[in-house]
Amino acid sequence: MKTLISWIAHFNDFENGQFKPNGPTASFHKYFFKHERHVLLSGEANEQHDNRAVRALAWLKAAYPDREIDVRYLNISDPIDHQEIQSKVSPILAEFKDDKIDIFVSPGTGSMQLVWYLSHMHLGLQTTLYQTREAKFSKQKDKDKPELIKIELEQSALPVTAMYHQEEVRRNTGDNYFLTPAIEKVYNSAAKVAQVDAVSVLILGASGTGKENLAKFIHKNSARKDKPYIAINCSAFSDALLESRLFGYKKGAFTGADKDTTGLFEQAHEGIIFLDEIGDISPYMQQSLLRVLQEKEIMPLGGKAKKVDVRVLAATNQNLPKLCEEGKFRWDLYYRLSVVELDLPTLHARGKTDLKQLMDHFVTAKKKELHRPKKLVFDKVALEIMLNYTYPGNVRELENIISRLYVFNEERITLDVLPKRLKQAPENQPMNMDFVEKQHILKVLQLYNGNITQTSKAIGWVVNTLKTKMKKYGISVLQS
Repeated sequence: MKTLISWIAHFNDFENGQFKPNGPTASFHKYFFKHERHVLLSGEANEQHDNRAVRALAWLKAAYPDREIDVRYLNISDPIDHQEIQSKVSPILAEFKDDKIDIFVSPGTGSMQLVWYLSHMHLGLQTTLYQTREAKFSKQKDKDKPELIKIELEQSALPVTAMYHQEEVRRNTGDNYFLTPAIEKVYNSAAKVAQVDAVSVLILGASGTGKENLAKFIHKNSARKDKPYIAINCSAFSDALLESRLFGYKKGAFTGADKDTTGLFEQAHEGIIFLDEIGDISPYMQQSLLRVLQEKEIMPLGGKAKKVDVRVLAATNQNLPKLCEEGKFRWDLYYRLSVVELDLPTLHARGKTDLKQLMDHFVTAKKKELHRPKKLVFDKVALEIMLNYTYPGNVRELENIISRLYVFNEERITLDVLPKRLKQAPENQPMNMDFVEKQHILKVLQLYNGNITQTSKAIGWVVNTLKTKMKKYGISVLQS
């Protein structure tokens, strides 16, 4: 199918408030239209806010009743913010990804035209760019009609959002978004996802991996960054409470409803709502939420349906496909939520390099936050214990441990002041000989405060054997 897409030219397409039969859009239809449909884009929120779009559509349908012509309202708050425009245009183009798309670039602001160029070059769609030259300026012999010009550009495989946000990730990451090498690629993906406004996102990860931080980052880098961000932990409420919190209620809807109350979806209108622990909601709430996502409207308890414009981000530490197979979660809701999935690894899976960088980050950040005079300094044994702990609570647990150490210690951290759980091997640790040998070396090193000579004598090895074993097991921080 062949589709034409263009902006409504609010100035050149109109004169004294009336649609011009010789304006750029009407002229394109008169001389160059060879398409199955035409999608006209308006930057306003709806037809009530854009009478010109209504007039343009009415004129074109009257003049060409056999043509499929439609207006899409994109609700753009800043017509020169190319990032916002890109986030609203990308879903439209993606909708017609199987079509041959002709883009008429002449109408629109400079930023709107820029977005057409970037979309053509970097989205990998079957797009062709055209502009027109007025007849009086045309170089062709026929001076009675405008000239159609095809814009030749070489397309790139690099996604357009990568250009915008490779550095944007760096600029917009404060203390809460400290990026280590293992996690940076997730945030780079999130920066790209943030720009595609119509896409819902499912964030996967164990408790404490930073799912809400990632959701806040998406909001901060999206076109909705100046609109509300509302978060709720779905597992913390019963069905009745969760329904009333999400959708609101009218006075008298139930016992204790003594006033009209706005729900979180309505509070998040034009912004983002983050539904944490979405895997814990009941089948009843799954059905209610699916209706909101499908119809883009809420039903307050005791009230009437209301349209809402909300982007939904959800998160879970559960295996939703498995829950779907077991009949505990709806497949249709899962597909609605997981248009894009972002998976946050556990702190243990991120490796020791990441862990060491995060430790250094929190040691610096918590000193400032807790107003401590000196930074914590770990001795060799304590540092090795910290680096070998598996952190079942992930980043949140590490942050809490550093805070606790600042509360009870002035500066130097030794083995005896570490929380007991750090020094106890979890039951799920492997018990092969290499693991057991490494743990034994660590335990003896702790007993002798990291002294390699005394440790080697206690184990019954020469010093070189101990050093070789330490190198094998990555206990390099204890070497002297």
